[in-house]
Amino acid sequence: MKLLPDTRSILLPLSFIGVLALTGCTSAPASPTATAGTPSLPAPETSQMPATSPSGDTVLVEGYPRAHVHGMAAIGNDQVLLATHEGLYDVSVSPARRIGPLVDWMGFSLGADGFYASGHPGPGTDLDNPVGLMRSTDKGNTWETLSRSGISDFHALTVSRNAVIGFDGMLRSTADGKNWRALDPRIQPATLAADPNGSIVLAATEQGIWRSTDDGKTFSAPVPGAPVLQYVALAGQTAVGFTPGNVAWTSADGGVSWKEGARTTGVVDAVALGTGGKEIWVSSTAGVEHSSNDAGRFTGRFIPGR
Repeated sequence: MKLLPDTRSILLPLSFIGVLALTGCTSAPASPTATAGTPSLPAPETSQMPATSPSGDTVLVEGYPRAHVHGMAAIGNDQVLLATHEGLYDVSVSPARRIGPLVDWMGFSLGADGFYASGHPGPGTDLDNPVGLMRSTDKGNTWETLSRSGISDFHALTVSRNAVIGFDGMLRSTADGKNWRALDPRIQPATLAADPNGSIVLAATEQGIWRSTDDGKTFSAPVPGAPVLQYVALAGQTAVGFTPGNVAWTSADGGVSWKEGARTTGVVDAVALGTGGKEIWVSSTAGVEHSSNDAGRFTGRFIPGR
């Protein structure tokens, strides 16, 4: 097990195919132990101001990450985290703050007991490449390796009540973070979604949404005529997804039926639901977009500053 210290510094458009998720990352270091040094420290946190405003207006965020986003989380009080090729960022403060080590996070998800992620090591880290499954129990500041180090790069990753489900070319799940079982080989997801307190798992594929009610052990095939979604998120029975054309669809029954919503301003690359599913947060080429009216309208909330 490797524990990473906090060495802070400071769902591109791609065609929608499952195997593409395995080729969409940047080049990883040739050696599992990069020696580029420790990144410079950020400005003291006392200089960082909350990016939110009482009215929920659009806020310019200085130092907004330019690297591609592969996952995001909304963890309360309008705090939004982006998992990028250059680490995990809190973009709800200005300047944006990088949290934890410099790792190219390709998969990222919240669990009931912390954050789970996968990807490639970056400068200043001592990890195998790929990093396998990692977990943080201190909000991303430090990380421990759980399993499949040097073997798996999970480009789709989610956590349900009883399992971690990931896709590294094969859909797999683990109940203890260490021992894995292969799941339905027909499923090649672009993204996965689950609620850490529930057993529903949604897999977004070219054929549509595959749905499981038993933590991924079995899946129901996509319903004919249902929307084809590229990015999905789930909170309780509330689900949201986006088509490759950036149109939102929402579900109030855990992904059984769907209702069309609005289009985002930018090209979507990740989506998250706030607690209870009332708030929809979207990472796009326009920044972080937000809806609180069931995807009826999206507005920019945290966008890149100058």
